[in-house]
Amino acid sequence: MNTKLRTAFLGCAALATAASPTLAIAKSASALQDLVGAKAGGAESDLRSRGWVITDGHKGSSSSYTYWWNGSRNDCVMVTTRDGRYASIADVPNTDCNQHKGGSDGAVAAVGAVAAIAAIAAIASHKSGHHDNGQHYSDNQQEAEYERGYNDGLYSEPYHNYSRNDSYSSGYQNGVEQRRNNTSYRNDHRWGAGYAASADVSDLNGARAAGAERELQSRGFRSVDTFASGGDGRGTIWWNGRTYQCLQAIVVNGYVDSISDIGSHRRCR
Repeated sequence: MNTKLRTAFLGCAALATAASPTLAIAKSASALQDLVGAKAGGAESDLRSRGWVITDGHKGSSSSYTYWWNGSRNDCVMVTTRDGRYASIADVPNTDCNQHKGGSDGAVAAVGAVAAIAAIAAIASHKSGHHDNGQHYSDNQQEAEYERGYNDGLYSEPYHNYSRNDSYSSGYQNGVEQRRNNTSYRNDHRWGAGYAASADVSDLNGARAAGAERELQSRGFRSVDTFASGGDGRGTIWWNGRTYQCLQAIVVNGYVDSISDIGSHRRCR
């Protein structure tokens, strides 16, 4: 995707998602609660027999999420699957099922190049299941900040929380996680990009910041960038030239709140 198209894509994605929380959400999930707890394979067949079709899906750290559309009901639901069984079924905005508000038949409808890009962006933007609580923000500004952070993390862009908004931070982390899931076949985040095995840093979550920094340095990392994160947080980008790991550490009140491999950063080189 060329730079101009991608810039338009991301801008339209933020605009499309910012409006989505205000859309009315129908209530079909209550009629599907008998499927909660059922094995996923059988439950999917049952959903299809009731007129539902799957439109999208993605994986989280411990669950997978699928989005089901019912044209006759003009409604979208999100199914959370865990350990091979349906864990929950929830009502979500129709945009999560890639349905655009302007379509008379519920399908994406757009006129002209700019509108087409906006429609594509709405399909590709984050869904309810990308939020930690499984719900979009009710506040449009928070949702727009989350979407901006999510896209920055998803597309390996630098962390740029200029508004110091927690919604952006959450979106960025979940965008990074989705990028990892999308590229899990590479295994780069576990084994490094060269011949050396990657350094394990999972034990540093929750550690005192000063001790964690010493440990990172002893494991071959060096600090290459810093930034503010939310009201009380501070972020640092760490680079390991031997293992080709690029880490982002968030420190809150003197302790490591999170540390994750973000894959790339303009100063990780």
